[in-house]
Amino acid sequence: MSKFPLLGATFSLLMATSVLSQDVQYNFDNTADFSKFKTYKWVALKNESPIDKLTDEQIKATLDAAFSKKGLHKVEGDGSADLLIGH
Repeated sequence: MSKFPLLGATFSLLMATSVLSQDVQYNFDNTADFSKFKTYKWVALKNESPIDKLTDEQIKATLDAAFSKKGLHKVEGDGSADLLIGH
């Protein structure tokens, strides 16, 4: 018996385990009219453990590009915004 099928099966099981172990949580208001929101701002969540800087920057860049396509504008500093996005 060749080692390659056994190795392939083991690799597939490990990949399936890592996919199934993801825990994603979200919360939103079904009645909210998102067409009224024009600005957003990144805010730090106090009770969450921080992720590494590179991953944080990649997530923000991806979401900034997606929000821009939807017509939302990012607010920097102390300015007020319609949406607050925690990271």
